[in-house]
Amino acid sequence: MKKIFFAAVFVTVLTMCAASQESLFDKGLRQINSKQYEEAIATFQQVVSTEPNNYAAFYNIGLCQYDLERYDKAAEAFNRAVTIKPDNVLAWIQLGNSLDYQDKYNEAIAAYQRALQLDPNNANANFEIGVSHYRKKNYPEGIKAFKESIRLDGSNPDAHYRIALCYKELKQGADAQAEFEKSVNLGIKNGFAQYELGKIYGDQGALDKAIAQLNAAVQLKPEMTDAWMELGDVYYNSNRSVEAIAPYKRAAELSPNYLDAAVYLADAYLNAKRYDDAIPAYNKALAIDPKNAESIYGLGLVYYNQKKKDLAQQQYDKLKPLDAALAAKLLDWINKLQ
Repeated sequence: MKKIFFAAVFVTVLTMCAASQESLFDKGLRQINSKQYEEAIATFQQVVSTEPNNYAAFYNIGLCQYDLERYDKAAEAFNRAVTIKPDNVLAWIQLGNSLDYQDKYNEAIAAYQRALQLDPNNANANFEIGVSHYRKKNYPEGIKAFKESIRLDGSNPDAHYRIALCYKELKQGADAQAEFEKSVNLGIKNGFAQYELGKIYGDQGALDKAIAQLNAAVQLKPEMTDAWMELGDVYYNSNRSVEAIAPYKRAAELSPNYLDAAVYLADAYLNAKRYDDAIPAYNKALAIDPKNAESIYGLGLVYYNQKKKDLAQQQYDKLKPLDAALAAKLLDWINKLQ
């Protein structure tokens, strides 16, 4: 998840500059607002060429490099900014963000802690410390930092979501669920919290709650294949195969080479007795993996239900060397045909 972009400094930088440089700042800010980051970098570099101690120009260069995902260059620019103006809290936090994205977690934490020395009640600095601890798999310290962030600003649902992720990694399911629920109740809109909560509810058999959260997840993140798959699973496992078809189909469309999506969609067609749709769906799965035993078995069941014994027998012959037990199961069905 992209870290916070601090735009507040743009309002104040103009007063820090000499009158001869104001038009360049105006130009640079217009370019940033238009997302012309390369052009903005060049503009602010013109400023520092004549004012090498202009911390605001270096800060803005850092912001542009950061949005271009050139985190090493962003860190260089933010380092120049804090060297010139060591009491700039935002620059320290952005320096930490740039280091974090380079997997330099200890250096990032040190930058965030410097921001906290300047502003001990800064909720965002605590939040970012938590992010770095999470990324370095130090989950207890991550929880501690996120909780401090919440103490300072209880309105941030993302902090509860991050705590939940830490608890999940620590296998503390009840605590993770409670924090996912808090994040959703506080209005988080990332789709991932809804997805995780939907999975939890599904495992608990709370199917209506699971469906509600997973539907929310795919509305927020329509391209999230896993959420569509999980929604299909909940419907399928509650004997609602017809309703499982649409989410499985969407998952298969999003990830055309995802074998499970292709197989589960075919299974849903089979259970819904939509045999003419099941055949191409199983064949699609077999195009992905020609030796997929579940697909061959399912195709055999389709032909059994269509009373096409010869075609069902062909699937049995393919299946036997791959999975003898599943082949025997299919043969039991075939032998019921006259």
